[in-house]
Amino acid sequence: MDCERIAAESPPGGPATWELSERAIRGYSQRLLAHGFRPTLFLTPECAAQHADLLTSLAGQGVELGMHCHPQSLADHRYGRYLGEYDAATQREILALATEMLTEAIGTRPVSFRPGNFSANDATYGVLYDLGFQQGSVSDPGRFCPQYAAIWVGAYPDPHYVNPTNKLVVGDLLFLEVPLTTDPEHRRPNGFPYELRIEQGPFETWQKPILEKALRRLEGEQVGFPALCIFTHNVFPYDQPDDPRTITVQEMLDYLANLGRREEILPSTLQEIHTHYRAYLRRR
Repeated sequence: MDCERIAAESPPGGPATWELSERAIRGYSQRLLAHGFRPTLFLTPECAAQHADLLTSLAGQGVELGMHCHPQSLADHRYGRYLGEYDAATQREILALATEMLTEAIGTRPVSFRPGNFSANDATYGVLYDLGFQQGSVSDPGRFCPQYAAIWVGAYPDPHYVNPTNKLVVGDLLFLEVPLTTDPEHRRPNGFPYELRIEQGPFETWQKPILEKALRRLEGEQVGFPALCIFTHNVFPYDQPDDPRTITVQEMLDYLANLGRREEILPSTLQEIHTHYRAYLRRR
C-alpha cells in the first residue's frame, strides 16, 4: 500500500482526511494479516508521523514499514517535480531528507522503497543503494508516462538485482527490484499498463485476467523466482466490508487461497522477498 499525505497537503493527491487514511491502513492491514499475508506499507514521512502509534502496532505484527516519496508533497513543498525528473544529486538530497523524516517518525530506518507514480530514471537505483535501501518496488513494466518521468516499456518483469545505469535491465547491484505485476502488452489511454491495482476494477473482470495471464507467463517461461506484486493506496475505507475495494481484496485473497492448494505460496513483505531471493541464488 502506498500511504500518501492528505490531498490538501499533497499536489499529486492523497486521502481526503487523516481519519480516512487511518481507516484505510488499519482495515487493509488487518484483513491481510487475518489471511496470513503481511503487507509492506510504503509511507510518506508525513503519513508515518500522523499514524505512528498504529504503525508501531502493525510492525509488531509483521507488517513492513517502507518509504514512499512524492517530492511535491515532501516537507515544505520545496520540490515541484517528480523524482525521475531530477538528476542524481538532487534525488539523493530529496531521498535523504525523506529518509531522515521517516526514520524520526517510525523509529527505524526504512530499507524498502517505492517512488510516487513509479517515477525514476537511470540514476535512481544507484542513489537508493548508496542511501542504504536494499530492495524496492520501483518499476511498473509497460508504463509509458513521460509526464511523470515514468517510462517502463521493456522493463524486466520479475524480481532481479538491478543495473545502476539502466533501469530496464538486470544487473549486479545488490538492490532487489520487485516489479509491480502488470499486463505490459495492454495499456490504458493514460499510459498505464493493465496493473494489479486493487482500485482499478472488480476482481472477476479486471484483477483475475491480469493474474491468470501473469501466472501463465511465469509457468510458460519457467521463471526461477516467480512473484506477484499487488498494490493500492490509503484513500479507500478498507475497514468497511461492503466497500467495492474491500470486496476486491477479499475475492483476491480467496483466489490466492485456492491457488495455494496446487502451488506453494509464500506471503512475504518486500524485505522477506529479498531473504527468499538470496536463498534462491544460493540453491542455483
